[in-house]
Amino acid sequence: MSKMRRRKPKTYETTLNGKKTRVTIPENEDTDVLAEALKDNLSPEAVATIVAYLQPTRVKDAKVQREVEWFSGMLVELLGGYKAFNRLMDEVGL
Repeated sequence: MSKMRRRKPKTYETTLNGKKTRVTIPENEDTDVLAEALKDNLSPEAVATIVAYLQPTRVKDAKVQREVEWFSGMLVELLGGYKAFNRLMDEVGL
């Protein structure tokens, strides 16, 4: 009988409150759970505002940059696409 190896979650290092820490990156299968949690806790206007602040973000680490872009894109999809995002941006005054 072979043992199934549990895969170690992907993480990246960041600084939080002046201390270095590792942050777990959600796996693709968790995207639905994440989307549901966001829908349950944030208004579409809040999601659009978060995206507005994430989109111009640029970091030196290319991997982290891709992750931020992925998250921003996932949030736009959650809103229904860029047309809905742009409409919400107008509504909140951004």
